[in-house]
Amino acid sequence: MQGGNEQPGPRPFFTRTRRRKPWARWLARTREVASERLAKASRTAQARSGSHRRMTLRGRLTIAAASLLLLLGVAFSIGFGPSGEPEATPPAAAESPPVASKPPPLELSAVPQEALEPPVARGRLEASPLPGKLRVEYTLDRDLTRKIWKVLDRGRVELGHVLVMDAQTGEMLAYVSTDPERFPPGRAYPAASLVKVVTAAALLDKRPSAAQEICHFAGDPYRLRRRHLDPPKRGGNEVGFRKALVTSNNKCFAQYAVHRIGRDSLVRAIDRFGFLSPPAKYHVAGQITTSAEDRLELGELGSGLDGLRITPLHAVQLAGVLAHGNKLQPRWVARIEAEDGALVPLGPSPAPVRVLTSGLASDLRKMLVDTTRRGTARKAFRTRRGHPLLKGVNVAGKTGSLNGTNPKGRYEWFIGVAPAEAPRIAVATVAVQGPLFWMSGSQLAAEVFKVAFCPKGVCSPESPQERRAKATANHPVGG
Repeated sequence: MQGGNEQPGPRPFFTRTRRRKPWARWLARTREVASERLAKASRTAQARSGSHRRMTLRGRLTIAAASLLLLLGVAFSIGFGPSGEPEATPPAAAESPPVASKPPPLELSAVPQEALEPPVARGRLEASPLPGKLRVEYTLDRDLTRKIWKVLDRGRVELGHVLVMDAQTGEMLAYVSTDPERFPPGRAYPAASLVKVVTAAALLDKRPSAAQEICHFAGDPYRLRRRHLDPPKRGGNEVGFRKALVTSNNKCFAQYAVHRIGRDSLVRAIDRFGFLSPPAKYHVAGQITTSAEDRLELGELGSGLDGLRITPLHAVQLAGVLAHGNKLQPRWVARIEAEDGALVPLGPSPAPVRVLTSGLASDLRKMLVDTTRRGTARKAFRTRRGHPLLKGVNVAGKTGSLNGTNPKGRYEWFIGVAPAEAPRIAVATVAVQGPLFWMSGSQLAAEVFKVAFCPKGVCSPESPQERRAKATANHPVGG
């Protein structure tokens, strides 16, 4: 069948023959001619040798020339490829540059201690980058921390700690120590009357009706002797449980420990609040320094006169338990970024531990509001004219004071939560006072609550973390 005007297409690749260059064709022809002449000369030589004739000079020269041409052809065939061009030696494969292996992620155990310790010293939050160019972000509120330092300076507090914790998450919002060398924050100190919160919780948990019972005692409510461990047989003073708590009545709480709670139950309660374990890394565990086998020792332990030592971080944990009944794990490191931008895994945060029922925690807060209204901290939470210092914000708290050593002085504690109806922050303060001081431990705590809830002189239940979140939403980074 005759086709149209279609031209034959290109031959398939695998059937194409490479065209030789002219000089290559000449070389091939020369090799053929040389081979033919060499063969002819060989035959002629054989023929003459058969007739015993000697080869002429011309014949010998012809054979030599043919051999030379044959050798040259072989040499050229070795040096040139099939295309007639010199075969280039294949270049050595270029060595690829070594691929830098990605360094393994930095483990938390390899992070310097300086990066993990709480930045309690003045100016620590604004310090230069840490060794190894680590970038550490803390949960601490810079603005709140600066204001607390101003309070400490105004009150001339030489030895003091101030801790502010988010009552729901355990994140530290402020952690300040005026002299970490003389008064280390990770060391344990006499707990004083803060123990009364534990004693009260243990009593109400075991005997809820105790909240309506009357305590009988004789003489000064704060001095305790062995004879005061039992109610007086006649006469004496009477006080209800609530008032005994907010006025820190040592004699009544010694009686509660001896007659209502007992040694084993009290020790279990102290342990349940977390006092006998380290509250966080770089802080020691609390310690019961007495056997409490003796009735007087048990009375002193239950009233806070002796027998228990805790860290300031234990104290803020105790305040956190008052908020919702849970013991929270305090933390101050939000994230750590390595030099290459990778995040250092911090590990999961421990889950809250239930210590009190929410109902019992609420009952204790309602009672402890009287501490700041008519109890041991009433003067600190009022102005000079007698008005509430934090108008519209109720604080539930507990005071404690006891003489101690290392450093020597009078240890004045305060723990509290606010707003008392729905706590958002937990506060713990402790100051070591000498013979002359300008601000008591309760006054220090009251001023801390004031800067937290009254930033511009007007108090509101809005917490520092809520204001910070609102400010971030109104002025986002990069916006």
